[in-house]
Amino acid sequence: MTDKRLKIALISTKGGVGKSTISMQLIAPYLYEKNEKKPIKHYEFDDENHDSSSFGDSILSKRRQINVSSPLLKEELTEIFAEDETMCLDIGANKTAMILIDALNDTGMINFLDLIVIPMLDGEQDGINASYIYTLLKWNNPNLKILFVLNRAKNLKYAKYQFENYFGDIRGIFKNVNPVVDNIFDRDKENYLMLLDHEVIKYSRRFGLTVYEIAEQERDFITEIRNSFSNLSKQEEIKLLSFKNFISKSAKTYTKDVLMKAFGKLDYILKEDNEQRL
Repeated sequence: MTDKRLKIALISTKGGVGKSTISMQLIAPYLYEKNEKKPIKHYEFDDENHDSSSFGDSILSKRRQINVSSPLLKEELTEIFAEDETMCLDIGANKTAMILIDALNDTGMINFLDLIVIPMLDGEQDGINASYIYTLLKWNNPNLKILFVLNRAKNLKYAKYQFENYFGDIRGIFKNVNPVVDNIFDRDKENYLMLLDHEVIKYSRRFGLTVYEIAEQERDFITEIRNSFSNLSKQEEIKLLSFKNFISKSAKTYTKDVLMKAFGKLDYILKEDNEQRL
């Protein structure tokens, strides 16, 4: 897989599902590792929101905004794929998502995507939209590999109860529940991963970096704090160093316990010998 230029797109017709967070915090680090830790291409197709700009100091990707309303969108999309680079396509919601799906189909570039990620939260409308986009994509190309990312999971152990709109009526309380996985073959029901919510995700944006990058940094904050204790005028500096130490430790734990496991699931989904299964 290391020799393959992976191309992953994130698509959702619903806004506010954490799509850009998933693209920068999960997909970009994953592709960066698969690209021998060289920067990948990150394209944000959105005329209104430029969320990737929050990660201005990130070195994982070379980011570029694409004008969705451009009459040359299809030509530009073809040129992007012709570059044969490892890339993440972060596609805006609502009308933008539909425009891009049409453009991907019209140009035939949808056939050269290795994976489409559908982000979703736990709300009912999230489930409805995720189901719709899945069905639409599969109708256009039955061979597409699709992965649901259940975002902001509160607790991985009990996440199936949080995301009942995806898994169905886990508690057995409601009748005629139509989960996202309705009308999807049983073999596809494992086609998801959960991204645990954590405050380190929010704070990493303040540093303009991803959690993965913060975890990769080697810095001894404890020694820096110890050296600062000798100078009482450095109380604010000590507080800041203490906070950075917390963020660093949290990032390392999150990367180990959440991101690396998610990377393993992405590896599994993308294995060529699983194409028929997925």
